[in-house]
Amino acid sequence: MPAWPLSGVALLCVISAACGDNLLPEGDPLEPAGDLTIIAHQDDDLVFMQPDLVDAVQRGAGVTNVYVTAGNGNRGVAQAEMRYNALLSAYGSIAGDNDWSCGWIEIAGHAAQHCRLATARVSLIFLGYPDGGVHGEVTDSLLHLWEGKITTAATIARRSTTYDQRGLVTTLAEIIDTTAPATLRTLDIASTHGDDHPDHLIVGALAVLATAASSQAPELISFRGDNTENEPVNNDQLLDRSLDALAHYAACATGCAPCGQVCAIDQIDESDLTWLRRRYAIGMRRSASGKLRIGNGCVNVTGSGSDASAGDCARAPTWQLDDHGALRSSSDLCLQVISTGEIIAGTCGIGGAGARFFLDDEGHLWSGAIPEPAAEMQIAHLSCVGVDGGYLRAELCGASHAPALEFARTTTATPLATTTITQTGRAVRLARLPQGPLPMLCAIEPARGLMCAPGIPRGGLLPAIRIDSATAPLAIEPESLVFGDVDGDGLPDACGRDAGGILCATAATGYAATRWTTVLGGTGPANATDRSLAITRDGKICGLGAPGVVCVTKDATSLTDVRSTWPDRSAALWIADLDGDHQPDWCAATANGPACSLAADREVTTGGIPWGYASGAVIEASAGAGVLPDTATAVFTDIDGDGRDDLCTTQNGVIACARSLSHGFGPRTTIASLPAGMIPTALWAETPVAGRAPRICAGDATTIACAD
Repeated sequence: MPAWPLSGVALLCVISAACGDNLLPEGDPLEPAGDLTIIAHQDDDLVFMQPDLVDAVQRGAGVTNVYVTAGNGNRGVAQAEMRYNALLSAYGSIAGDNDWSCGWIEIAGHAAQHCRLATARVSLIFLGYPDGGVHGEVTDSLLHLWEGKITTAATIARRSTTYDQRGLVTTLAEIIDTTAPATLRTLDIASTHGDDHPDHLIVGALAVLATAASSQAPELISFRGDNTENEPVNNDQLLDRSLDALAHYAACATGCAPCGQVCAIDQIDESDLTWLRRRYAIGMRRSASGKLRIGNGCVNVTGSGSDASAGDCARAPTWQLDDHGALRSSSDLCLQVISTGEIIAGTCGIGGAGARFFLDDEGHLWSGAIPEPAAEMQIAHLSCVGVDGGYLRAELCGASHAPALEFARTTTATPLATTTITQTGRAVRLARLPQGPLPMLCAIEPARGLMCAPGIPRGGLLPAIRIDSATAPLAIEPESLVFGDVDGDGLPDACGRDAGGILCATAATGYAATRWTTVLGGTGPANATDRSLAITRDGKICGLGAPGVVCVTKDATSLTDVRSTWPDRSAALWIADLDGDHQPDWCAATANGPACSLAADREVTTGGIPWGYASGAVIEASAGAGVLPDTATAVFTDIDGDGRDDLCTTQNGVIACARSLSHGFGPRTTIASLPAGMIPTALWAETPVAGRAPRICAGDATTIACAD
């Protein structure tokens, strides 16, 4: 029995033969939740999705977890309920409360168990579909349902119900509509990363299909499962935060300690610890725009009802992917998948789930249409967009067959001489100033002051104009120039380092420079401190100082706010908001990829945690092979409006960004194509404006190319 009581009717009661089904009451109704998780097994979230879910519970915005499968074999119901009770212990330990209320609810005509921890706003939902076994070999497995070997399966529960494929999708869609989450986490979708449990992969597919069938547009993040054991460890510094919940779960599920207590680390399954030390996730872009290149062509349509084809890129329209998954052309037609698998152009706003698409960070464009059952679906369980005979088709994708496409904005090239800007690299910044409606390319120019080249539509630039005051110039080290709102009036200010500390020219003073602080000053050529300076969203100036990562406020006379002593003082370092909480986080370049730290994690560690995405045990390089990025060739900006800053670099003729997924970067995704033959030596991006993609520019010795 558990070491702590559950209020009302204990869930453990239903394991005993003496407990009748009627003793478990009707459950509490589902409530809205900021975070929804759809997983297969009762420990998937505890080993593959941490520390994300620990953080989500402790934020208090509401967490709902849906566990699709349950135990199998002769111990089916008892095994399932033992795991359910283990989860109550695990999430009770995270929330610091065990006052659970459990009962039956009906979702889309199906009975499910719902346990609610009201004070912490945590819900656990157990659908009870049979666990499929390691290879999906169990008769009633999700894999067999997906392949059409069975058409329905009964749940493993004391109040059983029956699901078919569409019934599962409809049930999950109703949960999504009811909870209305901002973020939906699930398991791997693409199945391109090595062997994984088929239940994981199909539940990932179910989450996508249910989102498409719902009215909601949560951010989708898929977490890789079993195959992460082959990747570098990247979660060790946050292990203790996640380990306690797993140790509570193991006590109830394996008996290594009394239920309600914790197992010692050497009593926890070694595979679980291996997975817990690794966190690898892939996100779905909230928005994207540009040409849609696939194979040797770009997506074209000729009119409503026409098949979408891969044709001439010069004639192809631009496409806009919105957060509801609609793919809209510049001629106001939307793509939709029809029952034959053809992809046609049609009127926007109709087409149901077949008109919703999901673009992941690996370039796969997934369809929301439910695929027809087919053989060998353990490696191809969801439809993505591919090309057949020059026409787009929705086809089963996974493993070795998962065509990727490039969704890239085009760039407009301006001769460098036109801008009259002579600085380059970190000495140039992009900012949206009151002097013009579009972002300006700015630099401190010798004898001319703060000069900014106004932006014009489509990414072009005009000759530079002076912004700062001629009588109170912003006389700073050029590579220390940084823009942001330091005085809280909502307008961008310009700051930088001189011998006396930090000077700022604010919009409120007509960009006349005044002393902001006497710290972080210095003489001589630009250094790592100058190149790291940033103005945070809460008005601090942060960067790499002698003590480490530091932040200062107006009139500061000493460096008292030290965020981390960890980084190499000569390394490239960036200040960014990586998790969307408006607090200053940081990343440093290392030989093993970017190492980053969140302000929210400072009580646990101020060291750099490996954030680079890896596949096949190879960490994705942030720049060219063997080349570390620096503050001239890499920038942070929020490319898709999710509130988190992403790491952008150039490679192979494109601008590509690794999107922040709050505790690590996903794989790089292309966001803009560059002029043919351009080999950039600098990259710049504006601080994004809500509802608008940030302008981003690359430069070489003669040209600046910008994408809006």
